[in-house]
Parts: sequence; structure tokens; C-alpha cells
Amino acid sequence: MHVGIDLATIVGIFVAACATTDYRTKKIPNWLTVPAAVAGLAYQLLAPHGIGLWALAGFAIGFCLLLLPWLLGGGGMGDVKMLAALGTWLGPMGILTAFALGAMLAAFGMIGVLVSSTFSDGFWATRKRYAAAGATAGGSANAAAPARKGRRVLPFAIPMALGTWLWLGWMLLKVHG
Repeated sequence: MHVGIDLATIVGIFVAACATTDYRTKKIPNWLTVPAAVAGLAYQLLAPHGIGLWALAGFAIGFCLLLLPWLLGGGGMGDVKMLAALGTWLGPMGILTAFALGAMLAAFGMIGVLVSSTFSDGFWATRKRYAAAGATAGGSANAAAPARKGRRVLPFAIPMALGTWLWLGWMLLKVHG
């Protein structure tokens, strides 16, 4: 796939907007993802180096990558739609590569949050916060229990944006370097 400065700029801005919105609101709204998906499809159909209808395969792959975690309650639908829209821009192999990079960065970020929490709050407090996930030792919620510090969460759009930027940078270096 040919990645030009125009595609890299548009995609870079899109994932930056998703990451910023996800960080601030913990949501990625439809007004951001739906137009991006339509614009990605139009770009890939009309651009001289576009991938044409393969953009739909990128959309489908991007959509399916986080569908199961969403169905199991492990992520948001905004993340699913962001990856679907991103897939129209990057194509099948591009979305898989960007996702792999983003997932690795998310894992490193999660480890970083756990290590940081362990150093600041102590091992047992961190273990209790992340392992118990809001339940008391008896397995039921206790309304009289003191309010606990909220879990630290790294919105997935942030490592996904970083992974996408890495992939775009690599592709630009291959073409223009």
C-alpha cells in the first residue's frame, strides 16, 4: 500500500482526535468515527494510489478486531468503530499492523500503570484494587464501605494512535526515505 503525506496527515489527525476525545470523555463519538469511515472509503476509491474496495476489507477487519472484547464487556463500542474507520484508511494489512503495535503499546502501558500504582500505593493496595474490581471479600458490594480510589485506566485510543503513527512513519520512510 502506498502511503503519501496526505493520507498520513489525515489519518494522524483522526487518531489524535480519537485519542484526545477518549482521554477526556472516555468515549469516541459517532460524529468522529462515521464520517472518518465514509471519507476513508471515498479516499481509497478515488485516490490514484488508493486500494479501492479493499478498504471495505480493512473496515471489516478493524470492526472485528475488538468486537469480541466489546461483547464480553472489555472495551467500548467507540474503540470498535474507531478501528473500523481506521481500517478503511489503512487497508487490511495496515489495520492489522497498526492494531498489533497499538496492542503491544497498551500492554506496556498497562504494565507501567501497575508498576507505578505498586510504587505509589503499595503492592497489596494495588492487588486489591485491580484484582477485586469493586467487590468485597464476601463477593457482594458493601454500600457502607469507604470510597476507594478509582482504577487508573489508559484509554485504548491512546496506544492505538501511537501504534498508527509508528506504522505511518514506517510506511513514509519506506516510500520517501
